[in-house]
Formats: sequence, structure tokens, C-alpha cells
Amino acid sequence: MAEPIRIIERREETPEERRQRALERLTDAVIQEEQAAERLIHLVALAEEKGLLPMLTALLERGDRVLAHLVDLLAREEYASALQNAIGLAQALGKFDPDMLMKLVDSASAGLGKAKQEAQKDDKPLGLFELLALLKDPNVSYAIRFMLRFLSGMGQMLRSEPSSEV
Repeated sequence: MAEPIRIIERREETPEERRQRALERLTDAVIQEEQAAERLIHLVALAEEKGLLPMLTALLERGDRVLAHLVDLLAREEYASALQNAIGLAQALGKFDPDMLMKLVDSASAGLGKAKQEAQKDDKPLGLFELLALLKDPNVSYAIRFMLRFLSGMGQMLRSEPSSEV
């Protein structure tokens, strides 16, 4: 008859076996996330090339002191107000339709480019008849209508919501 097992001998993993298992897990992870790993390596290489990596390393090494200094700065009245404004601006930007905002930014950029190009061509003052001719341009007319509707909507909101801070 067999003897009962009274002592269980656990086999401990050697450091070399642990190292080999860790390497296999890392290799599997890199294979699964190949693009992310390549991007990470590229990001680190760029940070090193631009001199940001040593700065980031020093920042992380002295993290407690840097964080304490940052908190002291933000506690000042002038910075607290700026921080509140930045948070308010971020919240306001979150309310905009991203596609419309992008179209508006692209349109403004194109308009600035055209204005710069046209301003370099002509230095003479704008005459009344030239202004009337420009108003007949469908693009100018559309932009003016858009701006007038924007101002109307903005004025409507300004009049309807009494602000406690103004």
C-alpha cells in the first residue's frame, strides 16, 4: 500500500527560468502590439534627439520637489485665475461641434491666406463702387451672412442670460 504524502516539496524557479519566462512574455507582447512598440521606440528616439529625455528623466527624479513648487505657483491668486480661465475655455471648446469648428478654422486660415495674398497686390484704398462689387461676390456675401447670424446668436445669448460676474 502507498504511503500518504505528508510533506509537499515545492520546486522553486531559478532566476534564469524566471528571466526566460519574462522574456517570452515580453516577446509575445511586442509581437501582439508591434505598431505600438515601434511608435514607442520612435518617440523615445525623438525625445533623445531633441534633448527632452534627459530633461524628463531629471523631472521625474525630482518629481516631489517639482510638484510641490507647481502647487505653490498654482496657489497664487494670479495663477489660480488663469487656471480657472483655462478650465472654462476647455469646457467651452467641448461644447463646439468638432466638424464645424474644424471647418471654421480651415475657412479662417484660407481667408487669411487670400487676404495676405491680395493685400500684397494692391495698396490703394477701397472705393465705394469696389465695395459694392465685392458684396455681389457669392463668397463674400455668404461670409457676411454667416458672421451676421453668428453675431445675432451671440447677442441673443448675451441678452437672455444675465451674468453674475459682469
